[in-house]
Amino acid sequence: MTRLLALFLLLSSAAVAQQKPDVLFIAVDDLNDWVTYLGGHPQTKTPNIDRLVARGTAFTNSHCAAPACNPSRAALMSGLRPWQTGIYTNNDPAEGVMKDVVTLNRHFLASGYNTLGGGKIYHGYGSEGRTDSWTKWEGLFPSIKEHEENMNGLNRGHFDWGPVHAKPSDMGDYKATDWAINQLKTAPTEKPLFLALGYIKPHLPWYVPQEYYDRFPLAEIKLPVTKEHDLDDIPKMGVRMAGPEGDHAAVVKADQWKKGVQAYLATISFLDDQVGRLLDGLDQSPRKDKTIIVWWTDHGWNLGEKEHWRKFALWEETTRTSMAIIAPGVTNPGTTCTAPVDYMNMYPTVCELTGLPVPEHVKGASLMPLLRDPAAKWDGVAVCTHGKGNHAVRDANWRYIRYADGTEELYDHSKDPYEWTNLAGEVGMSDIKARLGSSIPAADAEIKPTSGDGKKKGEGKGKKKKKADE
Repeated sequence: MTRLLALFLLLSSAAVAQQKPDVLFIAVDDLNDWVTYLGGHPQTKTPNIDRLVARGTAFTNSHCAAPACNPSRAALMSGLRPWQTGIYTNNDPAEGVMKDVVTLNRHFLASGYNTLGGGKIYHGYGSEGRTDSWTKWEGLFPSIKEHEENMNGLNRGHFDWGPVHAKPSDMGDYKATDWAINQLKTAPTEKPLFLALGYIKPHLPWYVPQEYYDRFPLAEIKLPVTKEHDLDDIPKMGVRMAGPEGDHAAVVKADQWKKGVQAYLATISFLDDQVGRLLDGLDQSPRKDKTIIVWWTDHGWNLGEKEHWRKFALWEETTRTSMAIIAPGVTNPGTTCTAPVDYMNMYPTVCELTGLPVPEHVKGASLMPLLRDPAAKWDGVAVCTHGKGNHAVRDANWRYIRYADGTEELYDHSKDPYEWTNLAGEVGMSDIKARLGSSIPAADAEIKPTSGDGKKKGEGKGKKKKKADE
């Protein structure tokens, strides 16, 4: 009788596992709104990303929780904002802070999912291989090496670009795609699958094979739409974030602006090809009809707007992301949602879609009402944080920025989509600022003083210092 009961429980457990949907969780590094469906640049070519998001609901007003890899990913995967964890920038230690947090992948692992991860999901690669975090963590995939001498002549570290003599299959993201396709086809079916794939490109350096550069002839490249003296009405802290005397001045002086835009477009096109291969692999796998796809980019990127390059700022181009959810039986193909959302909504949404309980520490609102009806009433706003005390709040029409010193920016997107006119000091704006400012915390968490192994920063032996932009 005992054996029969054990067999019954085993079969019942397997049946429950089969009922749960699989999740294909795709993270992308440094991709802004330069995807065709968002219209961020008129020359971008992303047919495969477009067909991915067209399978479900694309969020066209989605924003990161922080405009840098480390805090953005830590926030999304933990459900905790930077001001709760003290993880504000790429240099703030995350591993030690997050060691006891029920992160998204840990939650799925504890709930009976086969959790497989590869590429870049978190910012710190070492912590992702913990046995209590994944069924198996594959890590990074070998790729071509960075050039010892800059190809663009700027000599600004990996802020570099140019075509390389390599095949697409030599690139790490190509190999990552191969790995993910293989998992979709061969992973055991007795457990539901949580497959996390983290694409590195279009992160710097923008090294991709020549064929991708050929898709964007340099003579035809269009620069981003900019305004001369755009920083004149920006507070000092905003100008400091922009750093016009740094990257932008170097790019303009070396006549590299068009080449940089070409390189970013080329690298995005390489990424898009991998997305196409991944979708084809999913469609050829036995998991095609029961897989939820979660697509997200960790933050935006500037290419000269406001005389700024990279992320690390609180304007639209740096906080806006490409995000979509495809949930069979819930979302309708080809739908878009314009509600302002951010990555604190991701954790509870994925839990609800898969029938998992939402951990107590996760306070974000689920996007399920918007997945069922993209035009549903939504009272939420998107909040983005860059450094302690610096926050941006985005609703359907407005962006409000408040810096740690109390200085402000305010933009009316219904009239000023490029954020050229700061209205923060204008008469009649107090109510709008107060309403949006109510989402900014009264106090922020202190930055944690230790790294993941409990040592103070800089105490580790033989550790290479990470670049701020990695």
